[in-house]
Amino acid sequence: MNCGDIPYHIDYSPLQELRGASLVVLQLPDGLRAYTHCLLERVKRETGARVVVDADPTYGACDLHYPRLHSILGADAIVHVAHTPYPPDLSWPRVEPEGPPRIVYLQARSKAEPPIEAVREAARILRSHGPGRVALTATGQHVHVLRGIREALLEEGLNVVIPKGVPPYFEDGQVIGCDYRVARSAEADAHLIVAGGLFHPLGLYLATLRPVVQLDPYRGEAVDRTRMFERVYSARLYKVSRAMDAKRWGVVVGLKTGQYRPWLVERLLKLIEERGGEYILYAAESLNEERMRAIDAAEIDAWIITSCPRIPLDDLHHYEKPVLTPGEARMALSGSLTPYIFPW
Repeated sequence: MNCGDIPYHIDYSPLQELRGASLVVLQLPDGLRAYTHCLLERVKRETGARVVVDADPTYGACDLHYPRLHSILGADAIVHVAHTPYPPDLSWPRVEPEGPPRIVYLQARSKAEPPIEAVREAARILRSHGPGRVALTATGQHVHVLRGIREALLEEGLNVVIPKGVPPYFEDGQVIGCDYRVARSAEADAHLIVAGGLFHPLGLYLATLRPVVQLDPYRGEAVDRTRMFERVYSARLYKVSRAMDAKRWGVVVGLKTGQYRPWLVERLLKLIEERGGEYILYAAESLNEERMRAIDAAEIDAWIITSCPRIPLDDLHHYEKPVLTPGEARMALSGSLTPYIFPW
C-alpha cells in the first residue's frame, strides 16, 4: 500500500510528546483502518515504542477504553486519531485518567472537498428557506474547509456565520454526534453542515429544529435533509407520547469512559419517583437490539439510555417499546411534548 494514498492529512506532531513511551495503543475510526499499517509504522518511528492496534470499535473520544488498556496491556499512552477531546461536563468523574495512559489526539483532515457547483446548489436550497442567518458547521474532519465555503456563500448573498468553538473540545464550527452547542450558539435560521452520511446532519436537526442542508464532500452534492428529518422528529415525538404513561422504566447506565453520567442518572431517577414510577437500573458498555431483547422484560414499559443518546436514534429507533434519549425522557416524565430536548 502506498501510504501517500491516505485520504486524510494527519498531523503527527503530537507524537513527539510520547518519545520514551514503552507501549502505545493506536485507536482508529473504521474509515482509517484500511491504512492501519501506514499509521502504525509512523507511530513506531516517532515514538520508538511498541505499538498495539486497538481492534475494538471506538466511536469517539467518549470511548477510549483506557482502564483495560492500561490495567491489562500495561499501555502508557494511547494515540487516538480523528477525534478531539471529549467535553468533561458530559461525563463523570473524568473523561481521561490523571495518570497513565496518556492520551494524544491526532487531527485527520479529509482531502475530499465539496466542488463549487455543490456549494452554489447549497446556496440555492438555503435561499428557498427564506432570508436569514445561516450557521455553517462540519465534523472535525472537514472544519478546515469552512472558511472557503463561507466566502463562496457570502458571494451568493447569504448571511453566513461559522460559530465559535470551545477549545480544545470543539474547533470553530465543529459538531459531534451528541453535542451541538457550537451550532446552537449561532442562533441561526438554517444550517449548512459539511459531512458525509446522515449521522451528524440528523443530530443537528434534532438539536436545533431548523432547516438542515447537507454539503457532502464525498458525494460532491448538496441535499436538503429537512423533510426527511421532520419525519424522524415526528416519530420521536410519538415515542415520547407513548412513554408518558409508562409506570416501570429500564434505565441504562453507560460504562464507557466518557459515557458514565451518574448526575444525569440520579436526575432521571428522581423524576421517575416523583411521578410515582418504578425503575430497574442496568449497566452496559455496549447496547444493540440483540442485547436489548436479551435484557428486556414484560414489566418494563419504556427505556432510557443515559450512555450515548445516539443509541435510541440510530440503533433502537424501531424497537417496539419507547427507547428514549435523556432529553426525551425528561419530556415524557414532565408530560410535555414541547420543547423538544436533544440530547440531554
